[in-house]
Amino acid sequence: MSFDLKTVIEIASAIMILAGFELFNRKNIRGFHIMGVGQFLAMIVCGYASLWFLSFMHFVNFIMQIRGWMKWKEAK
Repeated sequence: MSFDLKTVIEIASAIMILAGFELFNRKNIRGFHIMGVGQFLAMIVCGYASLWFLSFMHFVNFIMQIRGWMKWKEAK
């Protein structure tokens, strides 16, 4: 079974997004970092596959992670 780099990045981004959700449930700020990187990787993979709308939506989620991290940091 052979995986190309795009598939590996896609699987890694999905795992990072799921891990980010779990950290959010535990109210851990690292969830923003992990989720942000996962969203960024998913954005790249979707852009590479010419899924432009999905790539844009991952970009919006990436920006929302940065915004959430900044708000959380201000509150602490």
